[in-house]
Amino acid sequence: MFKFFKKKEVEEKKMKNLKLVSLCLAFEVANADDDIDSKEIDLLLDKIKETLDTSVLSEKEIFNAIKEESENRISFYDIIHDINVNLEKKEKIKILEMMWEVAYADNILNVDEERIIKRSADMLGIKPSIVLQTKSKFKA
Repeated sequence: MFKFFKKKEVEEKKMKNLKLVSLCLAFEVANADDDIDSKEIDLLLDKIKETLDTSVLSEKEIFNAIKEESENRISFYDIIHDINVNLEKKEKIKILEMMWEVAYADNILNVDEERIIKRSADMLGIKPSIVLQTKSKFKA
């Protein structure tokens, strides 16, 4: 009986971590042009508030932790790997949509932002046709 509760706790923690990992990937998109616009920051703060428990740390503190982690990261392969191992295609597409939303938050799609999104989608095993479909949702 106790194993059931422990398993549930581990699964909940794993999902929180995956949400944080997804937000790290979205941050990488916003930071691709080395200039995070205030609209991109606001959107990321909203996403943090929507997806994570902000009772312990505020969304700004979580944002700063994500930013610091990004500055120390050499590659974001580990992020992609965690997503690939733990999420299904439908959930990966939601992450892709969030990435496009962040990229278009400032109404300017930078070449580097698009490159990161397409490269991430490829590494996540998402077909180019789906990448274009999700892009068109946020292009307007």
